[in-house]
Amino acid sequence: MANLTGNLKDSMTATFPREFDIPNPMTIQEIYDKINARAAAFQMPFSVKGGIPGERVVFEKEPNLDVTIWLHVKDGTHIKITPVTQDSSATINGIDVGKNSVMRKGVKGVASRPLLQGQYIDGVTDTIKKILADETVPDYVAPAVMPGADKPLSWLTLLLLCIFVGGAGIHRFYAGKIGTGILYLFTGGLFGIGWLIDLVKIATGKFTDKNGNVVQKA
Repeated sequence: MANLTGNLKDSMTATFPREFDIPNPMTIQEIYDKINARAAAFQMPFSVKGGIPGERVVFEKEPNLDVTIWLHVKDGTHIKITPVTQDSSATINGIDVGKNSVMRKGVKGVASRPLLQGQYIDGVTDTIKKILADETVPDYVAPAVMPGADKPLSWLTLLLLCIFVGGAGIHRFYAGKIGTGILYLFTGGLFGIGWLIDLVKIATGKFTDKNGNVVQKA
């Protein structure tokens, strides 16, 4: 019970802002220049932006976790790291078929998503702190499997979705083919012809996902 409570608390606070102080006052441009000199230490590119949120350093959105990071400085010495998360949900006939849905990520993938986002934010924050403290940081090296990346599609799940709700294109949403999924939804699986072709392709191991990878029976 204690572990469950701790995990829930960690998930709830994972995307909260991080804050820390630096000893010597710096402008946002000076901060940018300093971390930009070690840009290779970060996964995502960044730039200085203005506008209503104020002048800030903005790290581009991490594509698997959908997290954008803003860095603000207050009074020259107080750094605030603000994560901006985005929900990529898409509902068809009451079924969530978005990239972060249970259908696409699995229950475990959806449940672990906030913690993975928090780990990414902590990593960026720690790297910034070390650079501003003149500590040595290594170059960023992408892992073999990116955190939050789509899990491999299940051939059986794909087959069952095609059999039972293929006319609505749900199997294509599952495979990440959102455009043709919508087309199937409004045309009854291309008047049944597209649904039948997909069923044959899936059964014979020739159906591909959004990236062109063949979904084969395990």
